[in-house]
Amino acid sequence: MALSASGLRRLSRAIQVAEAEENEGKRFTAEELSQRAGISTSTLSRLWTSKVGVDRRTLMLLFHAFKLVLQDDDLQLSGEEIETAIAPPWADGATVVALASPYPSGPVPLNSDRYIRRPGVDDLALQEILQPGCVIRIKAPSGFGKTSLLLRLLHQVKQQGYNTVAIDLQQADTETLSQPHAFLRWFCAVLCRKLECGTSLDQYWDDLLGSKLSTTLYVREAILSVVERPLVLVFNEMERIFEHPETARNFLPLLRSWHEEAQHDEVWKRLRLVVSYSTDAYLPLDINQSPFNVGLPLTLPPLTREQVQALAQAYTVTWDEPDCDRLLDLLDGNPTLINLALYHLHQGMAVDSLLRSAASSEGIYRNHLQRLLAQINANPQWVEQIKPLLCNDAIEQTDENRRIVLDPMLAYKLEGLGLIQPTSNGWQLSCKLYQEYFQTYLFNP
Repeated sequence: MALSASGLRRLSRAIQVAEAEENEGKRFTAEELSQRAGISTSTLSRLWTSKVGVDRRTLMLLFHAFKLVLQDDDLQLSGEEIETAIAPPWADGATVVALASPYPSGPVPLNSDRYIRRPGVDDLALQEILQPGCVIRIKAPSGFGKTSLLLRLLHQVKQQGYNTVAIDLQQADTETLSQPHAFLRWFCAVLCRKLECGTSLDQYWDDLLGSKLSTTLYVREAILSVVERPLVLVFNEMERIFEHPETARNFLPLLRSWHEEAQHDEVWKRLRLVVSYSTDAYLPLDINQSPFNVGLPLTLPPLTREQVQALAQAYTVTWDEPDCDRLLDLLDGNPTLINLALYHLHQGMAVDSLLRSAASSEGIYRNHLQRLLAQINANPQWVEQIKPLLCNDAIEQTDENRRIVLDPMLAYKLEGLGLIQPTSNGWQLSCKLYQEYFQTYLFNP
């Protein structure tokens, strides 16, 4: 007995989802699949590469290992057709011919038709980046598309012949971030390596002048004075700096001073700064020193109904308009959550089933929701503060006397996670999915 083309596709999709959710997107090895299903590796090899079939019980075990039920339509295919339809999932470069739907994870690739432009944001960013000495500030919760937009900004300026350096602050060690002097040297070293600069940092570093002035002289003389074209310097995940007050108070005013220098210095005009962050800094900064009150501020909004419909079209998902409204009502336009829903709908999941189980421990968002729950439970002092947000009418709160105010540090953390959002009447949960899940699991584990 062997699998049909549809059976192979269904199994392959389930394996891909499990790899994305449980194995950081890495392919399971043949040994891992063998242990998971209780089937020998030789039997697995026969299934994918041999013309000899396997018994029904073995196929049922394999399907059950990936939460599938073997159906009659999954059976009956000759070995030769199997080889054409699918390569072993543990093989390098393995592809399923009939599948062209990658699991949504991370930034949207440049060539993808699943990037949804926000005209009021994308167009402004693409225009502003061409202005000498500009600063662009992109704010949005995690998963709203900041990195995807940055990829497109960098792509445009590279086509213009600009120099580009993207610095992801997640790559900086915590110890480095906690020490202003060490962080500024790290920043200069990264900048030099990415631009393949041959000038030694030690030539410009002077402890008597201090690390901020040494950094400024290095960037101006060793970098900007040498490059012939503008330099676009991108800082991703800037909120990591916010968590280290001394470093923030040294580095952020430095960025502000470079922008001000660009108003009268031709060399500094070559620098264009782009900063992305998930939530505003909770630490106080002098209004005349903060880079967060200069330049072009951009906030990435949730997806609109029209944008969700366009994304559904890109996924080749056909649905009734009320289904789109139901999804938006649950997810409130969160791009990552909507992409995940459309991916599963594209794979054949029914809308009713997806929505019914979404806020449960068996739904498609279980891993995402469990991670959020674990972060909250790891900080017991947060739980009581979050409780008012979980009232049945919290999302539609309008009573000024019941305004929900959170501790600034807690609000900073939760907004950065995309769990809450500010309103004119205090904080509220970002969407009904979070409200339904935490009402069930936060106080009733």
